[in-house]
Amino acid sequence: MSPSCRLPVCKDNGGNTIFWERATAGKWEWDTFNIFNKIVTGSTTVIDFGTWIGPTMLFHGQFSKQSFGIEADPAAFAILDYNVELNWKHNPSWGSHVSVDSGCIVRPEDIGKLTMKAGGDPGMSMSGIGDKVFMDKGKRAVKWEVQCYTLPDIFENYWGIQKPYKDVFIKIDIETYECKLVPSFYDWLKGEKYLPTMYISFHPQIQKCTEEEYKTLLMFIGLYDNVVLSGRVGEKSNHPSDEFVTANIQKTHSIIVYQESGNEISDQR
Repeated sequence: MSPSCRLPVCKDNGGNTIFWERATAGKWEWDTFNIFNKIVTGSTTVIDFGTWIGPTMLFHGQFSKQSFGIEADPAAFAILDYNVELNWKHNPSWGSHVSVDSGCIVRPEDIGKLTMKAGGDPGMSMSGIGDKVFMDKGKRAVKWEVQCYTLPDIFENYWGIQKPYKDVFIKIDIETYECKLVPSFYDWLKGEKYLPTMYISFHPQIQKCTEEEYKTLLMFIGLYDNVVLSGRVGEKSNHPSDEFVTANIQKTHSIIVYQESGNEISDQR
C-alpha cells in the first residue's frame, strides 16, 4: 500500500491551500510520486532539492531510510520547515531521519552568495538561480541573495553521506539551473563503482540548455548504464544514442539515470 498523502500541513501558506487539495486528490505530478514509490525503499537515502514547501519530502520521508531536503526560496523554506515539524509531531517515528536545510546547490565555480529570482511572489515554486525564471502574468520579478554550496560539500560536511552511493537517490528540480549543475557532477562521480540514482527535471519551456551544456551533460549521463526519458514525451530507452537523449531533453520534463548494478527501477510497491 502506498504511503498516505493526507498529512498535516500548514494552512497559512502563502496561497498554496489549493495546491494541497490538488496533491491530495492526485492531481499534481502523480508520475513523480510513482517514481518515489518504485525507487525508494527502507534502505534508500533520498536527497531532495529544491523541495519547495515539501510535497515530495513529506511523501518519501514516510518510508525512506533517511531524507534530506534543501530549499533556497526563504518563503518556501519557512513553510517546508514548519510542515516537517508538524509531521514530526504527527508521526514521532520520523525521528531524526528527515531533515531540511535552507540554501542552494551549485557547480564549484558558483559557490557563495548568488541572486535568486522569482517571476512573481516568493514561495510559489518557480523561483530559481538560472538566467531565466517563469514569469506570472501581471507580476513583477523579485530578487534576493541565497548562500550556495556544492553537493559534495553538503554530503561530506553537513549530512555525513559517505561513498559508496549505491543506495542514494537524488531528486533535482531547480528551474533551469540544472543545465549548468548536472554536468558538473561528472568530475565528482567519474571513477566511482556505485553511482547515485538521479531524477532530474528539465525546464526547456523556460530555457533550453546550450550546445556546450548538452555536450557536458552527455558526458555525465555516459557514466550510467541506463537513462529513462519520461514526462511529456513518454519515451524510454536503455543505452540510448547521444542524439536521442539530446533531442528528447529539449522536449521532455525529466530523466532518470541509474546503474544496473546499483538501484534498479522496478515495481517494488
